[in-house]
Amino acid sequence: MQLTILKIILWPKNTDLRPRIVPFEPGKINVISGESGSGKSTLTWIVDYCLGSDKCSIPVGLIRDLTGWFGLHLKLANTEMIVARRNPEDQQSTTDLYWNEGLKLEVPAIVQKNARVDDLKNRFNQIANLPSLDFSTDESVGYGGRPSSRDMAAFNFQPQHIVANPYTFFFKADTTEHREKLRIIFPLVLGSIDATTLAKQRELKDTEREYDKLRRELEARTTAARAWEAEVESYYLQAKGLGLLADSPSPGADWGLDKYLLELRRVPDSVRKMDLPDVQEGTNEAATGEFLRVAAEEDQLAQDTGSLKRRLDKIEQLSASLNDYGTSFTSQEDRLEGVGWMEEKLRNNHECPVCTAVHTNGNTRLTELQSLAREMKTLAVSVRQAPAKLDQEQANIRQELRDKETLLSRARQKRKFLEERTATFAAQRQRVRQIYLFVGRVEQALENVMSSRNVDDLQDKAKGLAERLARLRRELDGKSRQDRLNAAIDKVSARIADYAKRLRLEHATENVRLNTRELTLQFRPLSGRTDFLWEVGSGQNWVGYHVAGLLALHEHFSGLPQNPVPRFLMIDQPSQVYFPEAWPAMDQTPSGLKPSERSPDIEGVRRIFAALSEFMSVLKGQFQVIVTEHAGSITWQGIENVHLVANWREGHDDFLIPAEWQEKRS
Repeated sequence: MQLTILKIILWPKNTDLRPRIVPFEPGKINVISGESGSGKSTLTWIVDYCLGSDKCSIPVGLIRDLTGWFGLHLKLANTEMIVARRNPEDQQSTTDLYWNEGLKLEVPAIVQKNARVDDLKNRFNQIANLPSLDFSTDESVGYGGRPSSRDMAAFNFQPQHIVANPYTFFFKADTTEHREKLRIIFPLVLGSIDATTLAKQRELKDTEREYDKLRRELEARTTAARAWEAEVESYYLQAKGLGLLADSPSPGADWGLDKYLLELRRVPDSVRKMDLPDVQEGTNEAATGEFLRVAAEEDQLAQDTGSLKRRLDKIEQLSASLNDYGTSFTSQEDRLEGVGWMEEKLRNNHECPVCTAVHTNGNTRLTELQSLAREMKTLAVSVRQAPAKLDQEQANIRQELRDKETLLSRARQKRKFLEERTATFAAQRQRVRQIYLFVGRVEQALENVMSSRNVDDLQDKAKGLAERLARLRRELDGKSRQDRLNAAIDKVSARIADYAKRLRLEHATENVRLNTRELTLQFRPLSGRTDFLWEVGSGQNWVGYHVAGLLALHEHFSGLPQNPVPRFLMIDQPSQVYFPEAWPAMDQTPSGLKPSERSPDIEGVRRIFAALSEFMSVLKGQFQVIVTEHAGSITWQGIENVHLVANWREGHDDFLIPAEWQEKRS
């Protein structure tokens, strides 16, 4: 992927100030030398953030305090692009993006959001010709999603904590997510697979699913055919039992499936010719409703009849009790008959006829007896009249009871009739339904048997899919793909060894090899033991092999027809493991010193720049290297393809944050 950084741009929060622009040369080893705290290492994180990183790793402090937007001016194959991302302030990141694409772009004085970071990532994916298909067709694989331009950042950056790290070889490979994804994309970036391969992998997976589905359908039809063959004789016997094949003969021992099928095909026509009763929808339901109504009426009449009988019994009991009471009452009335005589004798005087005593104030006892006699007389009249009323009430109840019993008898007869008619309707309806359901099953059975026996089309389709699977498996032969991957690794490993020798690294003569599983380098000495980079001592070896590995990889990437890795490499502080007693002044040239007089550490750093220069010559300037370095020019002067961008030291060029910005701040 052709991508060159023309400028790194910082827009200040104070819009009265001009943007800070750090220019770079295409096809050169761009060097920014400076003292600690000048902002050199920050450049790596600015580029990473502006190319779509999910997290802003730009250090907090002066740079974040004064900068509003961070941006890049990029040169692509046929166009230019200016992208800028807003300072996330207290957030981890922000999706606010400024994006402008065209020819010969000018850096704007102020930028405003006009896009999202996802839009930029999709554009880079398009420029890099990255496939839109996932690496894995298995949804359970967590890191097998589609490749992204962000995955390629592993090969573009060697920040200070990575370039000399014996345990981590690639940028961001110290996190599980990036490490696992990097292992997956290695075959793609090395050229052993491409977008066509991923498309064929997807096609293979889809074809396998289709073939499995078709194979299961064929097996199901075969199984169904065998099952239906076992059922047809049973259907034939049922049809005869229902009278649908009355004229058909009994099955013989020599009857085969075709004979049964031939006879059963007559069943639908036989049903159409039968005089089946036309049972209207709702007929049985109406009869059932009438039956329930009559049954309810019968229950009510039975209750009324029982109530009348109980009432008649009580009146008869009352009549008998009244007769007994009347007899007793008559005898009591006879006993009080003498009260009248006594009353007559004592009406004009108050002399007692028994004791001849004279009562001048009347006789209270006699008065009480007289009152009791009158009440008894009145009561006797009422008792003598009661039987006549009870007899009339009994007669009325008996007549009403006879009427209710007549109605109850009629209701019971009607219920019995409706009960018989409902059962007839139900049996009739059940028979008709049974026949029609059976006919439906027979027709379905005939259709299923014919369908299960007619599998020629499916077999032809399955044959075509099997041939297609065989072709795709040949084209996606795992051994061939692994052979291509091994060949690419061999080629890269050979170039790593060449650069290691150029850098005078230890173990350079051993079998050094890129290990895409462990994401590091391995060494196999003559003893046959395998050692990894973290087992090789010396910071000089760690830095040197990082540089050699990345240069060899990019050399391989550039030789591929299409490769998604951007053609630039940023290295921060490769001299950090070298500690000369004193660095010569920045403006001192190496011409005044003989190689034997220079520090071995200086010579070690010069070999790194010499290796970078050799790499640029091999690629004929179709690449860009950016080195941020604390060391002075003595480490690169006289080496071809090196371009000094700036010297960020006191008394020389402005640091990343210009003095003007800091003055305005204060």
